[in-house]
Amino acid sequence: MIRNFLKIFTVILILLFLFLGYFSYFGITTSKFNSIIKDQIKKQNNDVEIELKKIKLHLDLNNFSIKIKTKNPKIISYNSNYLDLDEISSSISISSFLQNKFAIKNLSIKSKNNEIKKYIDFYRTNKNIFQIILIKEALKKGKAKINIDLYFDEFGKIKNNYIVNGKISDTELTIPQSIKNLKLNFTIKNNNYKFEKIFFKLNKIKFNSENINIQKKNEKFYVNGNLKNEKNKIDNDLILLILNKNFKNFDFSNSNFESSSNFTFDFNKKFKIKNLKVNSKLNFDELIFKYDLFKIKNYVKNYNNSISLKDNKINIQYSEKKFLLIGSSEFYIEDGFRNFLNFKISKNKNKTDYETFLDLQNIELNFDDISYRKLKKDNATLKIDASENNKTILFKKINYTDNKNKIEINNLKINNNKILNIEEIKFNYLTKNNFKNQLSLSKKNKNYQLKGKSFDSIQLIENIANSNSDNNFFSIFKNLNTKVKINIDEIKLDSESIIYNMNGNLEIKNSKIFGLDLKSNFSSNEKLFISIKTQTDNEVVTTFYSDRAKPFVKKYKFIKGFEDGNLDFSSKKINNVSESKLIIDNFKVQKIPVLAKILTLASLQGIADLLTGEGVRFTDFEMIYSKKDTLMTIEEIYAIGPAISIMMEGYAEGKDLISLRGTLVPATTINRTISSIPLIGELLVGKKVGEGVFGVSFKVKGPPKNLKTSVNPIKTLTPRFITRTLEKIKKN
Repeated sequence: MIRNFLKIFTVILILLFLFLGYFSYFGITTSKFNSIIKDQIKKQNNDVEIELKKIKLHLDLNNFSIKIKTKNPKIISYNSNYLDLDEISSSISISSFLQNKFAIKNLSIKSKNNEIKKYIDFYRTNKNIFQIILIKEALKKGKAKINIDLYFDEFGKIKNNYIVNGKISDTELTIPQSIKNLKLNFTIKNNNYKFEKIFFKLNKIKFNSENINIQKKNEKFYVNGNLKNEKNKIDNDLILLILNKNFKNFDFSNSNFESSSNFTFDFNKKFKIKNLKVNSKLNFDELIFKYDLFKIKNYVKNYNNSISLKDNKINIQYSEKKFLLIGSSEFYIEDGFRNFLNFKISKNKNKTDYETFLDLQNIELNFDDISYRKLKKDNATLKIDASENNKTILFKKINYTDNKNKIEINNLKINNNKILNIEEIKFNYLTKNNFKNQLSLSKKNKNYQLKGKSFDSIQLIENIANSNSDNNFFSIFKNLNTKVKINIDEIKLDSESIIYNMNGNLEIKNSKIFGLDLKSNFSSNEKLFISIKTQTDNEVVTTFYSDRAKPFVKKYKFIKGFEDGNLDFSSKKINNVSESKLIIDNFKVQKIPVLAKILTLASLQGIADLLTGEGVRFTDFEMIYSKKDTLMTIEEIYAIGPAISIMMEGYAEGKDLISLRGTLVPATTINRTISSIPLIGELLVGKKVGEGVFGVSFKVKGPPKNLKTSVNPIKTLTPRFITRTLEKIKKN
C-alpha cells in the first residue's frame, strides 16, 4: 500500500511539476482576475474604469508570484473619454493573496499612440490644476505613446520608484510662437524628468536637443539641457525673439543661422522662471546693418546706409546677474573691401561694459572739423573701452591709430549728450595741410592744461568764418566750471602765416567762457592777442587784435585777394544781445563781387577793373553792428581809400535774407573833376583824396546766393557821409 501511495504521490508530484512548468513557461489564459485588477484601479481613482479582455497568467517561482498580462485593454473616464492601451501587466504576490492582503506588487501599462489631449483629460480627472489647463490651451495637436511602471506597498499605495517613459510625435504648440513637428523621448523617475532626442520646428527653423533634464525638489523644478540647430535661413522675427529690440536695424532675412546653447533654470508650480543661465554660440554667415546715419556719411566715404557683416560668430553668456556678449565679424562698407570687428559686451546689474576693436584699413575717412583724412590704402585701427551706468557712458579709452598718426581720449563721461568730465585728449597726426597736430589736453584736479608743439587751426578759423551760429562750444558740457592754462609753441593760421608762443588762461563758468587772455606773435614786432572779460553785470567784453588781418579776413568767401592790414575787433554782449565794432586799417582787396557789380552798373568801369585786377586799397574800414539770435543789424559800414569811399547800413537774417543800402564815392571821376576847379572844388570836395559831393546810391537785397542789386549812378552826398569822411581824414 505504501508502494502504491508512493506511486500516486510521485505521479501527482510529476503532474504538479509539469503544471508548474507549463504555468511558468506557457502561462494560462483566464478572466478570473479581471475583477481584482478593476477593483485595484478603482481604489486609485474612482472616476476611472478599465475594460479588460482575457488575461494571461504566468507563474514566477523565483518571487512566488503570478504575472498577469492582458492585450489591447481600454481605460475609460467618467466622461466617456478613453485611452487605447497596448498592454497591461502586473505581478500578484501569492502569499499576500492567500492571506487576503493587497496582493499586487506592480502594474505596468503600455499605451498605444493616443492624442495628447486625451492624456491631459485623464490627468485632470485626478488633478484639475490651472497649469494643466494652460498646457491644453497651448497644445494644438500631438500624439504620445506612454509606458507606466508602478510599484505598490503592502497597503496598496504607489511607491516613489515609479517609472514613466514614452514618445511624443507630430505635436504643435503655441507658446506664443508656433512650435511644429515636435517629437521627443521622455523618462520620468521619482521626480526626475528626462527628455531626449528632441526635434521641433520654430519659424521654419529646425531645432534639436540631445537632452533636457528636470528635477523636482521642495516644490521647485530644476532644469538643464541643450538646444541646437543646423544651418538654415531665418527671418527677423525669430532673431528679435532670441535677442532683443537693440537688433531691430539688422536684416537677417538672407542669413544662414546655426546655434548651440546650454541652459539651466528653475521654476515653481506657477511657472515663474528664476536663476536662468544660458551659454549660446550663434553663427550667421551674413547679415545687413541698415541705418541712415547722416553723420557717418560726412566722415566715411561711400557709406550708403548699410554695412554688410559676414562670418559672424557670437557667444552669449546670460544669467540673472550678468550678461556677456562676445563676437567677431568681417564687415564691408564697399563690396570687396574687407575689415574686421571684435567686440565684448558685459552687463552686470545696471552697469554695462563695452570693448570694441575695429580694423579700418579698407575705409576712407574724412574729418573736416579736425582737418584729418585717411586714405583707403592706409592701415588704421580703432579701440574703444567704455561702460554705461544709469544712462551715463564712460569712455575709459578711445584709441585711434593710423600708421604714425594717433588720437587718444581717456575717461570721457557723457550723460544725455552732455559731457560730464574728460581726463585727457592727445592729438598726434598730420593734417590735410601737411602740418603736424601735436596737442594734448589734460586734467589736474578741477583744472586743465592745453599744451603742444604745434596746431593746425586753418580749418577751425574757416569753420568760424562760415558759421552763422552763435552757439557756445562749451554748451556740450554739463555745468562746466574750470580753468585752462594754454601753452602752444606754433599755430598755423593759413598757408603763409604761423603764430608762435601762444600762452594764456581760459576760465569757464557754467559751461560759458567767463574770461580769456591769450597772447601770441607773428614776429618780434607783430602781435596777436584775444581777451574776453565778464563784468559784474554779466556784460561780456571781447577784444581781438591782430597785426595781420589777412589770415582771418580771407576766409570769407565774398572777399577775394585780401592783402595787408591789421584787425581790431571789440564787442559787448549782455542778455544775448551783442554790440560790436570791427576796424581794419591799411589793406587792399582784389575783388568784392557785390561791390564790383555796383561799380559796373554805375558805369564806373575803371574802378571795376581795379577791383578785378590789381585791387583797391583802403586806409580805413569800420563796421558797427549788433546781433540778437540770428538777426544782425548793421548800423554802419564805412571804408575810405584813395580810389573809393563806401558807407552802408542794413541787416542780415541768418542765411535767409540780406538787405543793404548805401553810398559809394569814386575819387577818380566826377569828384576829382570838381576838386580841380579852383576855390569851388576845394570848398566842396576838400584837398583830401576820397571826399566828394557826388557818388553812387545803391541797394542790395535777397538770399545770399541770389542777391539783387540796384544803383542810382549820380546822387548828392548826405551830410552824414561828408561828416564821417571828414572825421576819418582828420584822424589820419
